[in-house]
Amino acid sequence: MDDVAARVAQTVPGATVECVLKDDRYATTARIRLPDGTRAVWKRSVVVIPPGVRLASAARSLARREADHLERLAGVVGIPALLGRPAPDVFLRAWVDGTTLRERADVPDTVFPELRDLLAAVHARGVAYADLAKEENILVGDDGHAWLIDFQISIARGTWLGAFVPMLQRADRYHLARHVKRRRPDQLTDADREALASGKGVLSRLHRTLVKRPYNFLTRRVVTRWSGAGEGRRADEPRGLRDE
Repeated sequence: MDDVAARVAQTVPGATVECVLKDDRYATTARIRLPDGTRAVWKRSVVVIPPGVRLASAARSLARREADHLERLAGVVGIPALLGRPAPDVFLRAWVDGTTLRERADVPDTVFPELRDLLAAVHARGVAYADLAKEENILVGDDGHAWLIDFQISIARGTWLGAFVPMLQRADRYHLARHVKRRRPDQLTDADREALASGKGVLSRLHRTLVKRPYNFLTRRVVTRWSGAGEGRRADEPRGLRDE
């Protein structure tokens, strides 16, 4: 906490740290109070690999990419606003009060319809979210509205991976349909059913190869064995559900 507070003070003079939300080998994220009283999320990309080497250039690149995505999506309802880039490896975004989908036993009626519209708006800006399989990336605001957070591995058109955007956007729709099927099957639409059907073929295999398997190998094997980091399941989440 003291180290995070010191780094926040260096990059955002006058800000105070309210709590550290995440501190692992990829990023340090904290909720801070800006000098004007506004709450914000302070995120510093880290990128440390065994046996403890920090890849500074990679950290700067990841921070820049994520901030670029937020800037590209400025004005989209359900995307936290980018507030600033106080250092090459640090950016600030707006804080949103709420709970993640993973933390909720219930899903309000408005969440998935809003999330469909939100995802369509993100795709219209040329961005593939690419991490929608994780319930913790979907935030249900205290006002009941849907938000998307954490654009760390998102991909945008016009970048060196831009050719994969259309495929990963289809994967986004597939993963959203899976969430609806599991959590609110009464809200499944024909478009959801079509996305689920297409996701069982080449799309699903490509997504696992390009995104899921490399990510899971790094987080669940390399980092978990080295640092003890890792995520558990919700208490009510059956084993095997994520891979259905």
